Formats: sequence, C-alpha cells, structure tokens
Amino acid sequence: MAVFDRVAIDHWGREEIVQKFPPGGLGDIALGSQAIVNPYETAVFVRGGKKMGTLEPGRQTLTTANIPFLTDMLEAGLFGRKNVFTADVYFLKTTEMTFKWGTQQPIIVEHPQRNPGASAIIGNGTYVAKVSDPWRFLQAMDAFRDSVKIGDLKDRLDPLLGVLLQDKLSELAIAKNLGPAQLQSFSQELNELLVGLLQPEFDSLGMVLVDFNIRFNLHPDSLDVVTRMGYGTSFTQVKMAEAAVAAAENTSGGGNLGELGLGMMGIGAMQQQMGQPQQQAAPQQAAPQQAAPASSGNAEMPSVMTPAQVAGYLMVSEEDVLAAIESGDLKARKLGNAVRIARASVEEFLAG
Repeated sequence: MAVFDRVAIDHWGREEIVQKFPPGGLGDIALGSQAIVNPYETAVFVRGGKKMGTLEPGRQTLTTANIPFLTDMLEAGLFGRKNVFTADVYFLKTTEMTFKWGTQQPIIVEHPQRNPGASAIIGNGTYVAKVSDPWRFLQAMDAFRDSVKIGDLKDRLDPLLGVLLQDKLSELAIAKNLGPAQLQSFSQELNELLVGLLQPEFDSLGMVLVDFNIRFNLHPDSLDVVTRMGYGTSFTQVKMAEAAVAAAENTSGGGNLGELGLGMMGIGAMQQQMGQPQQQAAPQQAAPQQAAPASSGNAEMPSVMTPAQVAGYLMVSEEDVLAAIESGDLKARKLGNAVRIARASVEEFLAG
C-alpha cells in the first residue's frame, strides 16, 4: 500500500460535492505530510467509521505538534508503522448548491377552517442549500463514497421535501387562515415563511437552507382530487352521482335506478345535499364511511399519506391506524412530530 506525503484534491468533477482521498480504499499517510484544503472545502478524517478530526481551508503540516487529533490517534495506538497513520479523508465542498424541484404528485394542504377543507397544490422552482456540518452531512446523506454529486443529493432530498412541504404548508394554512386562493396568491410570502419552518429539518441533514423559491399553484383538478379523499363533498356522494349518470346513460336496459338503490326521492335528496355548503371538519374527524376506500385503486391513493388519510382509505378511525403502526403491523416513518405512511406499506398491510 502506497504511503502518501500529500493530502489534497487536485480536480473536482462536474457537480461533485464529496470526494474521498485516496479513492478506492484506506490511505497510509506519512506524519509530516502536507494537507491542502482549498477555499470552500472541508476535510474530514475518518477511521473505522468514526470521525478523527476536521481540517478547515489552508495548507497544514500533519504533525502531532499542530494537529490535536493526530496526538489522540497516536496515544490510542492507531498509528501502524512508525510515523505513518491510516485514515479515509473526505473532502466536502461548502459552496452553495442550487436544486431544481417540482411536485411528482399533488401536495394535499389541509385548511379545515376554509372550504373545501383541503387543496391539491402543485409547485416547481429552485432552492439553494449548502453543507454546514460536514460530519452530520456525511452520515445523514450516506455520503461515505469515493464521489458524491449534486444529482445524488437531489435523489434523496426530492421525496423528503415533498413530505415536509405537505406538513409545513398545512401548518401555515391553518395558522394564517389560508384557503385555495391564498395558497397560490402568496407564493413569495409562503417561501419566506417556509425557509424558517424547513431549516430545522435541514439542520438534521447537516445543511443550511439559503434560499427557497418555489411557485405554488392549485392543481387543475384540485376539488376533484380532495373530494375523492374525503374532504368537502364526500366520496360516497360523488359515487352516487356517478352511478346516477351511468344509469341514465345506460340504454341497454341492463340496470335501473331501483337496482342502484336510487329512487327519484333519493336523487333529489342527493342533489340538494351536494348543492348545499358543507361544514368542513378536520380529516381525522370525518366519518369513515365518507372517505375513499383503499380498494378504489392506486390512482386515487397518494404515494405518501398521513394517518388520517390512510384511515379514510381503510374506512377505520385514525386511532386504529396509529395502533397498527405502534404494533408494527403497518410500516410508517416519523419526521419530527409528523407520521407518514407509504402507499406500498398500506398495500402490504392489506395483503397481510
């Protein structure tokens, strides 16, 4: 194994944010070697999965006289041959990174005090972040690799940001009494507020959120999306209307309103009920029979849901869903105080 007397990264690839020295394995580094950390870089020395120390920008001689963690390594017997120690050195860029982001699926923003109780929001734009805590970043982003690029970070951050935005936008909508119109009208103000709300989550990743510029708009079919999830006009009422239309269009004689359980009195009552304003309750307070059943198809089930949304699909109480999570029968993930369940976990739970 080669012994290195110079520790530095001479070339950064396109969009690289992390490089390991030396690539491919541990490096034997001679005591007295020169460590060169360029501006906007940080070097983290790692051995056996533990941080030994960090070097900030500058040219430094690796000796026990001026690098305290080398003295600790020497006293712990971590030097191999005389005047040689073994370590992985991870160089990280601390410059600002710009990420493009857009919704893969609509974000469901709850606003129970404003009709129809929730909105389906789409958004796209950019946000800017940078590494603030190199060791925490390496751990949180699984960045102990020879090379990590901005695209690798984006693959991990994009789905996380979608979950976080659903939580934070709902918090803002309730706190600021925002309805559908305000959610798409106040993008600049929302962005400024979201920076503060999202920063604690980025702290846990060893990053700082420098700027956030996402333009939010209502999904073109927002009312239909949230209605089918049990907000506003109930899913049952929607299905009744669809059944009535299908029966009216059925010229084959294969069905009639009586077979569908819809007499003329029933249709009139349904139309009257759907035409009147609905008093919107929070999703967790909605009656289970008014929520979309899980069997309605994956097209109607978001890829990530709250316990209340899962309860609606399963037609049970939210407490039943939380109990299933607590027992381990239903897999979920906790982010801060929020609990989120993947669609795949619900399907696995139903399959037994």
